[in-house]
Amino acid sequence: MAKTVSQIEKALKLKAQPKSGAISVKLGAKKFTLPFEVRFLSSKEFIFVHVPPCAGIFSVEGSIAKQVESVDQAEAATKSFRSPSKRAKRAGAKGRGTVEMPDELSAALSKIPAGYKLVSDKKGTRLVKTRTRK
Repeated sequence: MAKTVSQIEKALKLKAQPKSGAISVKLGAKKFTLPFEVRFLSSKEFIFVHVPPCAGIFSVEGSIAKQVESVDQAEAATKSFRSPSKRAKRAGAKGRGTVEMPDELSAALSKIPAGYKLVSDKKGTRLVKTRTRK
């Protein structure tokens, strides 16, 4: 199903967080804050603004903002508003390479009888019967 620019604007309106008192007007020496709940998203190339009852996606070129009219540009704006997913770094992940098991260790582990496992705790290192679940 082909999307339109207005459908993309409606989807972005739900994504943006509302902020009250975001619009201010300066008249002479006085500054007035307008009582509108504004939703705003920005990236390097695009701006999305929702002031009830209207919304718009704008492309930024230098200091000029032009309203987006094509669906391709609107979809590009939607992609640019996505925050990059952060991957959790595990401790010791930096510089980790492959580790090979020495032949002596693999020979010693192969001598553990079937049905037992090697446990190391306060009592020391010992063989314990493995648990069988039914």
